[in-house]
Amino acid sequence: GMTIVVEFHETEALNATLPQKVTCQVVETEPVVKGQTAANSFKPAVLDNGVKVMVPPFVGPDEAIVVNTETMEYAERA
Repeated sequence: GMTIVVEFHETEALNATLPQKVTCQVVETEPVVKGQTAANSFKPAVLDNGVKVMVPPFVGPDEAIVVNTETMEYAERA
């Protein structure tokens, strides 16, 4: 489970705060193109929650990764 902090005023939600990092499952990535292994090379990936992020070429489907929720960027392998 994930802890989300929600601030309320009476019965109205005003703000929700996510953890800084969350673990997600990669469900789909594009295949690696030959020569795409440079240090700054990334490819699109779709996560189990529907979010699209850019991941390094070595990340494939069915892998767990950590995503920074502030930047919505790949942080590391889980």
